Amino acid sequence: MMKEYTVDELLKAREKRVGLIDNLLKRYHTPLLVMRVNYPGLKKMNPLTVKIIEVMSPLICTILSAQVCGKWLLQGAEGPILYVAVQEDVLALKRIAINLEEKHILGRCLDLDVYNLEGKSIGRQELGYPRRTCYLCEDFVHYCVRARRHSEHEVVAFIEEKYTEYRDNMHDRAHEPRRELV
Repeated sequence: MMKEYTVDELLKAREKRVGLIDNLLKRYHTPLLVMRVNYPGLKKMNPLTVKIIEVMSPLICTILSAQVCGKWLLQGAEGPILYVAVQEDVLALKRIAINLEEKHILGRCLDLDVYNLEGKSIGRQELGYPRRTCYLCEDFVHYCVRARRHSEHEVVAFIEEKYTEYRDNMHDRAHEPRRELV
């Protein structure tokens, strides 16, 4: 399941994603939410990214429930990607995405992009939120990625740690005694 793609395959996959986003926007005439794992390097399609998307996909679809017009989960060089056409105000949808990125234990590991009907990605700053910070040093992500400040190994270790924390937390909850209502 772990496959290392080439840089060329990754670039072609990005072009394909842009085309798919455009097609889905034209087909559904609704904003689009695109969820990926912020996984470095060329091995984005691996058991960990698949598990994270498998956990987060039903959650985002439950949060958006009745507003979901269509959803697609595709896998390839960019890893697993969930596309959701959502009948919701684009800024409200971006707020939901930011809330999930900031409050869920796995949220920092995700990239939740929201596109308006013209295909423009809605930025956090448009809603008055600061840019995302790096989960390793708290500087802006943009600076760390550009400067290659952290090794691939450090970033992967953080994502693995968050997934383990999530899994252990869910395991502990499953074994809590149920309290009966009196």
